[in-house]
Amino acid sequence: MNIIEIEDWYKRINKLLGQNRMLDAFDKIATAFPINNYNEFTTQLEELRFTYSNMLNYTVQGVDDPLRNNIYKNLILSTYDLADRVKLDLLNQPALRLASMKNDLEKQMRLSREELADNLLDLSFDYELNEMLSSTALYEDESESESAIRHRKAIQRAFNFLWLNTKLSEDDLQVVGQIFESNSFPWYEKALLVSAVTLGLIRTYDSRRIELLVKLYAHDNPQISVRALVGILVSFSFYDKRLMLSSHMSDILLVLNDDQSFESDTFAVISQIIRSKDTDKIARKFREEIVPDIIKFNEDLSQKLNLENLLESSDEVDKNPDWANYFDDQPGLVRKLEDLTNMQMEGADVFLSAFAMLKNFPFFSEIHHWFMPFYRQHYAVAGSLRSEKESFRDTVLKGVENSPYMCNSDKFSFILNLKHMPERQKEIMAQMFTSEVEQFEELMSEELTDPALKKKRIVIQYIQDLYRFFKLNSVRTETGDIFQLPLDVHNTSVIGALISSPVFYRNIAGFYFDNNHFQEANRIYLQLLEKGENYAELYEKSGYCQQQTGNYAEAIAMYQKADLFDTNRKWLLGKMAQCYHKLMQPAKALEVYLELSQLEPDNMKVHASVGTCYLSLGDYSNALEYFYRIEFNEQGTARSMRPVAWCLFTLNRLMEAENYYTQLLEMEPNAFDFMNAGHVAFCLRNRQAAAVYYVQSILKRNGDLNSFLKAFIADKKFLLQNGVNSEDISLMLDFVRIRYQSAKG
Repeated sequence: MNIIEIEDWYKRINKLLGQNRMLDAFDKIATAFPINNYNEFTTQLEELRFTYSNMLNYTVQGVDDPLRNNIYKNLILSTYDLADRVKLDLLNQPALRLASMKNDLEKQMRLSREELADNLLDLSFDYELNEMLSSTALYEDESESESAIRHRKAIQRAFNFLWLNTKLSEDDLQVVGQIFESNSFPWYEKALLVSAVTLGLIRTYDSRRIELLVKLYAHDNPQISVRALVGILVSFSFYDKRLMLSSHMSDILLVLNDDQSFESDTFAVISQIIRSKDTDKIARKFREEIVPDIIKFNEDLSQKLNLENLLESSDEVDKNPDWANYFDDQPGLVRKLEDLTNMQMEGADVFLSAFAMLKNFPFFSEIHHWFMPFYRQHYAVAGSLRSEKESFRDTVLKGVENSPYMCNSDKFSFILNLKHMPERQKEIMAQMFTSEVEQFEELMSEELTDPALKKKRIVIQYIQDLYRFFKLNSVRTETGDIFQLPLDVHNTSVIGALISSPVFYRNIAGFYFDNNHFQEANRIYLQLLEKGENYAELYEKSGYCQQQTGNYAEAIAMYQKADLFDTNRKWLLGKMAQCYHKLMQPAKALEVYLELSQLEPDNMKVHASVGTCYLSLGDYSNALEYFYRIEFNEQGTARSMRPVAWCLFTLNRLMEAENYYTQLLEMEPNAFDFMNAGHVAFCLRNRQAAAVYYVQSILKRNGDLNSFLKAFIADKKFLLQNGVNSEDISLMLDFVRIRYQSAKG
């Protein structure tokens, strides 16, 4: 099987186990075994079948076994575990890079004779390195130090081990715990290793990895605790059912509730995951709308202001006043840039397009670098800036390091790309950071007084780091893409057991709602209703979500329940009427609109809707009454005259209708104006004028004769009721087709 087939096989097994379809899960697992090739997997599968068969026999025979539920749970967990191990075995293909990395790692660390402890504990006693890390000379010599190189390679091995090793042993757990307690490992390497644990969990289920992350969530450094929480929540999304089945894990996870900030931290992570769902849309908007507009703006500005002559001018005292005014001519571009800035301030990932092209540096060929927190002493940073002036180096480093808008991965990309920039562009960059340094420092000072702000920034940057890795890394075909999954952590049973606060779920639903993810929002609103929540806004928002997703009948039901609270009635009636209209129920829509018109007698949109409902019902006389009201309010406009003219035509008031269409044709007539004017002329026996109007209607449709004929046939009944002979209609259509061909030629 190839990777896609293996993943599909594994997902199917998990789905079957989630539905308690044990026999089907056993059969699906067996499809991965070669025929007549008995091995440890085959043996274990047969043992599971045997145990399950016995349990079924005892159950059917009515044997009362108090341990049956535990046996059943353990059977499911053992089946999950078997599927995990078979999957990893299937992925251990020599042609795959991760399998090759794992095999090389095992050789390097001599795992057959050494534990992880023997490789890592030595590092925690590397006093030479510890002294070097705290030295100001680090910037000059970290990349050259033999001790530093040895340390970096060992950290890379540790990262790969925590990622690629199948399961952590109890000894591994203890050793890794010592690393996080040691003062000899800087915070950024500890944060790096947290990511390795999370990657390992995404690769395969491991209760010890989850246990480790739970402990690390309590770490006093938010760079470590936040990353640990992200890993925990991702594991909930992947392994919800088996976590609920394991009493051992339930006890471990309950510790999370001891942290008073767990609920708010979880909301911060989930909201950023929700934001990530829009990253591709933002990137596309940036690429397809904003960048072309900026290019066009620059070209237009250059031509309008004759910039080449300006640059050659010796008069540098005054700025060209047209510069300030020129932006007034580009409201669309300004609005888009403002929207982008606001989204960025809120945590949206607006830089993906810009930095995606900067992930081809050799730096990113080493997987662990995708997860390295940015710090100025990093050897790659030092090497990239070594030849720069000290003032420039300090300004840029301070700006990049403190920037809340770039994730860690992008910060490395930015620094690595500096040496490829022209000097003039570097000067602009330095000026930019100098102008923003005060703002960055203000943000940093706010984080000192409000730890939640700092955690939020770390969450935003870390989720963006993860997004870049899974979307852009060189082994993404093997790692998969977790951001293609729902990752709806808030819907897991585990979170439900840990967090029961309605406010938590209401806030998540609100976040989905505000970002136009209506289906996801409504799912939570419905869950809140099932739990007994009962207030107007809940029904209103659920109804709105249903309406936005095309479930109009369900939306009406929700709006009607909200209406019982006697709140915001005008809005509710308008929404209900819209839904009835979408359901092609004009009578019910009319009933609601008439009620709304009593509440808003001066609302012309409501009058237009009432008139439209009457039109749909064929009541042209009442429709005309309401359209007259609109025309009186907007005299002389085409949009107010069109419905009046049409109603007059349908009511056989041809002379009045002709007067209206004469005026409409002097404005900016559309294809239907010409067609309807032709109808009136045809009914008044002015066939030549009618033919001219009909040809104009076809031309307005860019020659789409079928569109014209379809619309004409739909109006045939009105021609007949106005006295036009049926045979004349056929003759007219043929004549018009001939005249159109002549006009086209």
